[in-house]
Amino acid sequence: FPMQSGSDRILKLMRRPYKNEKFVEICEKMKAARPGLAITTDIIVGFPGETEEDFQATVDTVERLQFDNAFVFRYSRRRNTPAAEMDGQLTEEEKGDRNKRLLAVVDRIAIEKHAVLVGTTQQILCEGPSKNNADKLSGRTPHNKIVIFEGNADRFTGQMLDMKIEQSTGFTLYGSVI
Repeated sequence: FPMQSGSDRILKLMRRPYKNEKFVEICEKMKAARPGLAITTDIIVGFPGETEEDFQATVDTVERLQFDNAFVFRYSRRRNTPAAEMDGQLTEEEKGDRNKRLLAVVDRIAIEKHAVLVGTTQQILCEGPSKNNADKLSGRTPHNKIVIFEGNADRFTGQMLDMKIEQSTGFTLYGSVI
């Protein structure tokens, strides 16, 4: 669900038809209607004219909504777009710094959310051999969290499996088939 920015001023400059509070309200209503719902988002940092206060509004919204993940991009100038000609272009260093700071918040939240799953049983869809270790299998929870486990690829690929989550390394869960 693309947030883009937590600043109404920047959303207006981006020509987005919504305000941050409306975005927050929709996310909170979705979570209330379906507890445990996983929401990911897209965010652009360093849009022309973005102040530290605008950036902080984005960080505050990320903290408030506790996204399961966020794809954070630095604004990049594109020829023949209105934003490319706007005043207030930020330096690559400023954009990189904001990108790094926001990713640290997103990563901390993701790590905390993964840690809570250790010791639980999750249903996963086995996708087959892990991309990083062909001796292991990989699957995804309904919330798109990756789980690595041992098993027979011919037997488990394409199957829904109950999985005991035993460990988290921050972004990857490890478990055993129940």
